[in-house]
Amino acid sequence: HRKFETLAAAAIALFLLIVVVEVAQAAVVRFRSGGAPSVTAASFAVMLGTLAINVAVVRAERIAATRLSSELLLADARHTQSDVLTSLAVIGALIGSTMGYPMLDPLAALVIVGFIGRAGFEIARDAAKILSDEIVISEEDVRRVVERVPQVLGCHHIRSRGSVDHVFLDMHIWMDGATPLTEAHAISHEVKDLLMERFPQIADAIIHIEPPPRESKGAGRTS
Repeated sequence: HRKFETLAAAAIALFLLIVVVEVAQAAVVRFRSGGAPSVTAASFAVMLGTLAINVAVVRAERIAATRLSSELLLADARHTQSDVLTSLAVIGALIGSTMGYPMLDPLAALVIVGFIGRAGFEIARDAAKILSDEIVISEEDVRRVVERVPQVLGCHHIRSRGSVDHVFLDMHIWMDGATPLTEAHAISHEVKDLLMERFPQIADAIIHIEPPPRESKGAGRTS
């Protein structure tokens, strides 16, 4: 189900891209027309209220995203954070307009485009990493932990995927072919426990056991 969260995060990035295009187009129109926006006390009240709500939402979503390891909540928190910056830019534009600088309005719109565009890019980048199963934990870091177990002769086919705080790991370890099945099973659990202790972000690890290649038998550990 976490893949669906990542897809939802990618959808948020697409939505932000659409918003960027629309805001940029509106800014260009305002530059050409040169018209001043209508500013009232209600305008400031609405923007200040929106700012306060968005700040509270960002804080709550970030806390929940960390607790639940949710890419969707984190993506929405970034989206809402861009809304916070947007509100600040709009408030600045409103102040500028009341002081006789109407062109601050389209300039603020371009600043908003930058904020939203950056948030969309970061969300899309992180979603792409997860969907493409980019390596999350380096093979060398995993190998150093695994080979602390004396009975492990080496390891290979190390694959880690997922998000930085919710990782799935699978790998192959080499053990003496004469090792009894029950002992080999216990050793694989020892390896798994060591990995999950060293990397608490690992949600699950699958350890495959196999005899070492013929050329490495009796030659000690092989990387």
